[in-house]
Amino acid sequence: MLKKVISLVCIAIVVLVLGMVVTTPSEAAFNKWVSEKHNINCEADGNCLNGKSQIRFSSSHFKNAGVFASQEQKFEDPDGGEIIIRTLGVFGHLIEMENSKLWEVFN
Repeated sequence: MLKKVISLVCIAIVVLVLGMVVTTPSEAAFNKWVSEKHNINCEADGNCLNGKSQIRFSSSHFKNAGVFASQEQKFEDPDGGEIIIRTLGVFGHLIEMENSKLWEVFN
């Protein structure tokens, strides 16, 4: 009986991890989501529009850890201000994150 329970738990864990790996969002999915959610559209030269405001792409960091992915994108507005968008992707879902200890764990 105990062996059967342990086997079922192990199978459930393997299925869960495989599901996470298969549904980890790609970098292209992150970029599309940020573009749609924040209305940011960028050209190849790094110039971007945030709605009707001009901003400039500064940097990006993408990490695919297999079971999840994370991305941080930085933009500069004309006044020198910084716009930072942090996103976590797991099970095919993208979640915007704040700069916190949790973000540091994932990044």
